[in-house]
Amino acid sequence: MSSTTPFVVRWAIIGAGWISEQFVHDLAMDPSTRDVNDVAHAIVAVGSRTKAKAEAFIKDYCPEGGFAQKAGYCDLPVVAVEGYDAVYARDDVDCVYIGTPHNDHYFSAKAALEANKHVLCEKPSTINARQMKELAALAEAKGLFFMEAVWTRFFPLMYALQKDIHETKVLGDIHQVNADFSIKGVGREYLDEGVPLSHRLLNPDLAGGAILDLGPYPLTWGLMTLFHHPENKLAPPTAVSSSMQLHPETGVDIFTTFVLDFPKMTARANLTCNLVVESPADCTARIQGTKGEIIVPRPAPRPEKYIIRLDNGEETVKEFPVPGNGYHWEADAVARCLRDGLKECDRMTVSESIMSMELMDEFRKQGGYEFPASLAQ
Repeated sequence: MSSTTPFVVRWAIIGAGWISEQFVHDLAMDPSTRDVNDVAHAIVAVGSRTKAKAEAFIKDYCPEGGFAQKAGYCDLPVVAVEGYDAVYARDDVDCVYIGTPHNDHYFSAKAALEANKHVLCEKPSTINARQMKELAALAEAKGLFFMEAVWTRFFPLMYALQKDIHETKVLGDIHQVNADFSIKGVGREYLDEGVPLSHRLLNPDLAGGAILDLGPYPLTWGLMTLFHHPENKLAPPTAVSSSMQLHPETGVDIFTTFVLDFPKMTARANLTCNLVVESPADCTARIQGTKGEIIVPRPAPRPEKYIIRLDNGEETVKEFPVPGNGYHWEADAVARCLRDGLKECDRMTVSESIMSMELMDEFRKQGGYEFPASLAQ
């Protein structure tokens, strides 16, 4: 490979749903649109329960594969595959992206790792901490890369915001973070009898509810601002508390509030998510310090700007347009890790994924949300 040829990752996609559609769209984008020239992405296989569904997915969303194929860096076609195990057995796959429903993540990630494939698994990669620890141990034993796909962490905006509050300390000492990710969706429609109880967000057999689907985003804002603050020294949050309002028939959480304390900083994160009403447009996250505050408009997963409002009256707006959907930045990070022989990414470590799932377990325990026995294995 010449110095001007990017490092190419050959991806296989597991699951042909909406999230996989978003991901492959970004793999097919020209990396130069995001000022990237050192890595590129090929899509060589799509696995689904039926070959027909995989073929339809390819036709609709990635007929030419990824950008690496369109640019001539990879001459492999994208192939439709029936079933997941047949994908993991392919020799032309470097890394597997898992975009199946929550309840399947652990099983698909485990199977891919057992087949000696690197894995990027959508959040939450498991439904409990025990499963996450098992995947971490398996990846380590196999010498494979494994990462939970918390895409928001890789946005340029997040890097800039952390620099402002952690290094420049534009807000002085940080004492409070409020973050919310809520959708006016199935919860409200359920009240109007518009959504079946089998819907993935209402179905406990699919690990439904707000906490695992939406909760990782406010949690991300709490962790990236407070847990990763230099003064916290990566000390886990203490005095963790949670309150949930559960669906009256299925028992999944439809309203959830969780609080994290960081005593080294005298700081607290107040975090919320729900399936009934939408986050306010003007503020999905508020970071408050001794000199002012930062406001981040929604959406929590895909922020494009933040406003610095200081107590002295100064106001600064920083904007970060997102080309495509925004999933390419995490894919680029994975590519660089594979290129450099790394087994995890320092932006989303396995140990932090384990800690996050331990927090989620505690939130569910305090809120009274228990998964069916079939999921608790």
